[in-house]
Amino acid sequence: MTIIRNILALIGLLTLMGTGFVYLQLNAVASQPDDIDLVAEKTVLDQFDPKAKAVYTTFWKKLKEFGNAADATALKYPLADGVSPEDAEEAMKLVANEHNMKLVGELFPSQQVKVETGKEQRFLKIYQFCNPQVAMKMLDYSDAFSAYLPCRIAMVQDKAGNYNLYALDMDMMIYGGKALPPELLAEVTKVQTIMTDIMKRGAAGDF
Repeated sequence: MTIIRNILALIGLLTLMGTGFVYLQLNAVASQPDDIDLVAEKTVLDQFDPKAKAVYTTFWKKLKEFGNAADATALKYPLADGVSPEDAEEAMKLVANEHNMKLVGELFPSQQVKVETGKEQRFLKIYQFCNPQVAMKMLDYSDAFSAYLPCRIAMVQDKAGNYNLYALDMDMMIYGGKALPPELLAEVTKVQTIMTDIMKRGAAGDF
């Protein structure tokens, strides 16, 4: 029960961070010797990016809604009526080219499984985009940023036959910890803007 109480306390702290009420919560929850030191935790959280509170609050709301971290950390853009997968793919490639974002790879798992099994599969194709110079700047900040590279957009046919575009929500990477250096922040948010444009215009079939 102590572990569960600690987890709930931290979630509450993230949600209420920056308000006077949080201090009442700190006093109420940190009453057991084996509890997390929430005062110390808040000291750490106060060093985070000002947008961290909103990022984790949104994550928690989506986690409650969907029940899994993948849905809670993903962006989804349904293809508009009349937009085919081919239309969306062509639009994404053209938009990426407009922004000088390189398409560095494509994976077509559903086609591969169809070849291997001889059975039709739901459509799944993954497009990998990258700005190599920004990628190296991200690694200069933290090698762990490589786990987010390259930027991926998946086109998925759901079980009802509808097509959707999915990508990782970059907000947690950008704003979820201590503020990034201004130069890197500008570069990464630019990539985020470009990826959003690729998804939106791809879903709309906007060439």
